[in-house]
Amino acid sequence: MDSKLMITVLLTAGALLCSAGEVFKLDRVEHWQERSPLTQHSQGILRGRGRLVVLSSEFYPYDSKKTYKFKGLYRQLIGSDSNIFRVGIVQYDKNKQEIDFASGRIVPKTDTVLIKAASATDTAIYVKDASGWKRNGLAAYAGSAKELSYKNTITLKVRSIEKSSDGWKVSFIGPINVDLPAGTALRQYGSGGRFRFFGNGTGIQVLGDLTCTHWHPRAKYFRPVVLSGTNGIKPGEETPVFEMRHPRIEVSE
Repeated sequence: MDSKLMITVLLTAGALLCSAGEVFKLDRVEHWQERSPLTQHSQGILRGRGRLVVLSSEFYPYDSKKTYKFKGLYRQLIGSDSNIFRVGIVQYDKNKQEIDFASGRIVPKTDTVLIKAASATDTAIYVKDASGWKRNGLAAYAGSAKELSYKNTITLKVRSIEKSSDGWKVSFIGPINVDLPAGTALRQYGSGGRFRFFGNGTGIQVLGDLTCTHWHPRAKYFRPVVLSGTNGIKPGEETPVFEMRHPRIEVSE
């Protein structure tokens, strides 16, 4: 082979190897959480019957500089009812604490201020008034009340709310992961749920090549999730059968 041609071939092969990213395979039952209702079939096929809410068994690392795509085919088999099926992820912070996303719905009478500085490792904050706070709400923070937005929140659920001698103590299920000075404005917003879906299908619609978007700024890990049959099965309808063919997530720079 000509030396110039050999160099070209080697450079091309090297470029292909460098551009190839990671692949997180999801085509085995063991790739999904223990005791999942999925069953293994030939040619990299997984199926689940009836109502499904199944997460991967592993936590996969997230890098904001990379792109993540669901590859393979996702569908309900012919003969299934018209139930919606969904493909997406659950996001986690650096401590593998689940990130709950806030909705734009303000929880009334929850505006307050921080009376003590809080550090990222704290699991509780002290506020002037939490009498209207709810355990299922998410706490947004900002320098002033006018700047408050559901887009900037402590992404953890509240464990407890109790009045103390110098204000109110709000405890969370884990570290708050942000440093907040005394005087920080706070307000609760309704929870928008923990799932982020990138594909929604009905009937025999086929989904594939789904790009994962809407990552939280503090996301460090994620777990794929699939849902099917969550609308319930009405009398006379066939039980939905969800199928994944060669499911995987491909990562690229």
